[in-house]
Amino acid sequence: MSEEAVTIKNDSEKKDTKKKKKKVKVKGKLLFLILGIICVISLVGGYFLYTSLEKDALKTLKKNYGEYVITSDKVNLYDKNGKKIGIIHKKINLNLTPIKKLTLKNKRLQIKDTSYYISYKDIKKQNKTEKKESDSYYLPGIVHIKTNKSIDLYNDKNKVITFNNGIDSDAIFADKKNYYIDFQGMMLSLKKNKSIQETTIEKEIEGNAEHVSIIYYDKITNDCGDDNCLRPESVRIHINTLKKKGYYFITKEDYYAFYKGYRNLKSGAVLLTTGEENDNTASITTDLGVKIEKIEPEIDGFTLSFTNKTSTRGDSVDAINCYYAKRYTFIDDYSRMANGDEVPDNGRQVGDDQSVPVMNYHFFYDASKGEECNESICLEVTKFREQLQWLNDNGYKTLTIYEFADWMDGLIEIPYNSVLLTVDDGAMGTGAQNGNILIPTLEEYGAHATLFLISGWWDVENYRSPNLDVQSHTHWHHEEESCGDGRGNFVCSNYDEDRADLEDSIKALGGDNTTFCFPFYSYDNESLQAISDLGFRYAFVGGNRNARRSDERLLVPRYPILSDISLNGFINLVR
Repeated sequence: MSEEAVTIKNDSEKKDTKKKKKKVKVKGKLLFLILGIICVISLVGGYFLYTSLEKDALKTLKKNYGEYVITSDKVNLYDKNGKKIGIIHKKINLNLTPIKKLTLKNKRLQIKDTSYYISYKDIKKQNKTEKKESDSYYLPGIVHIKTNKSIDLYNDKNKVITFNNGIDSDAIFADKKNYYIDFQGMMLSLKKNKSIQETTIEKEIEGNAEHVSIIYYDKITNDCGDDNCLRPESVRIHINTLKKKGYYFITKEDYYAFYKGYRNLKSGAVLLTTGEENDNTASITTDLGVKIEKIEPEIDGFTLSFTNKTSTRGDSVDAINCYYAKRYTFIDDYSRMANGDEVPDNGRQVGDDQSVPVMNYHFFYDASKGEECNESICLEVTKFREQLQWLNDNGYKTLTIYEFADWMDGLIEIPYNSVLLTVDDGAMGTGAQNGNILIPTLEEYGAHATLFLISGWWDVENYRSPNLDVQSHTHWHHEEESCGDGRGNFVCSNYDEDRADLEDSIKALGGDNTTFCFPFYSYDNESLQAISDLGFRYAFVGGNRNARRSDERLLVPRYPILSDISLNGFINLVR
């Protein structure tokens, strides 16, 4: 091949090589562009996917979160660093720490009043759950426990929490077999074992009970044949009376733990016991949530001694102080028992022929403020104060209307020195809108009275006081002499009109139909029938004599208190 041909060939090969390099370079740029586009698309897609997932996660978080939640299944329990420390079992109600604004930083939510956390994925929002009444009277623990081994905590027989690496906590209390931990208002039990280290906590606790009052009922039945037997309804009244005064009821297991020093209780604890568990005691437990239990020394670890004193941790286990309730025990004595006072059994102090004076007032005025009243049923406040002072000085009990009705029914007993104060109408000096003398005076002397209110004329809210019960005196039917003879409209109206008026009165008084007072002391068969049909337990008239259990229940007598009464005149009525 000639030299020229070789040169041409070489030039051609160089051109081909340049073309190939150019093509490779173009392809490289195109590939880089494509890869760049793919990366951008991936980043953008990833961003939108991540944003979408975050939105979904936040949506789920907001859907599931609430102050009150329930675990959906057996779920993990975490510490604040996100380390798994245990398990919370399914269907457990929890109270979470409130969060004002939820973000994805809150994926693990803190269980309120603990250092534990739970995932938002493992819960469902719930309505508020109420604590059990029994959860409210345990005080801070007197024992500290620590273990490094896996342990389970139970609510009754249901497993609630498993701690993988043990626990380091105060126990609210302990008994022979278990420690108890306060978790979210639940008393969770932990079985005692040799791996648990126990340390006694020495500290004073405010409100700690120094005693527990044990009240013993020999028999609770409707077929009572002696003074050691009480009717179930009487016991219900005792329980509700103590509840209203802030006392609470414990079980014999609670008492044993208190006595042995395993448990601290708030003051005001009462244990009810009986010599015979039966359908009546079971019914009371079901209806009122209060156990009345038989003490069995060989099982329960202690024996009762009927000393009529309160029990303390200093009692001998073979002679635990308790009170013996009798049929003739006064209703106020149950409060004294619950308070821890000594309440000697002085035997029957009143007979079946006991009677109660019922005093009937109307209007009050204060002459020192220039007030006047020319009606015979007005009483100047100075006289009223003298009467209340005399009752206090001579140890009289001023009854509530409910105590009076329960006494009349034979359900409770009251001291011989008892009196019922009643006031009719709700007019001058009786309420906040018309002089306001009655209630402040009652409160000053610690006395109790009952107001029979004409509910259509005055608003019951003007007469609210713990010292004053408000009962029915008709709604509108109190007009005088609508049909002559001074009998009043309630008697002049027919049965249907009376019943409708009474229904309005009961509604205005919040549904209370315990007692009624006849306007002008007058009644007829139709008005009596309407009162009876609407379930009133008792109704009052005049009569000028003491009330007795043998009286007609809808015709209970009273003493009208007139303006000219002297203190001696009042004393003669009461005695």
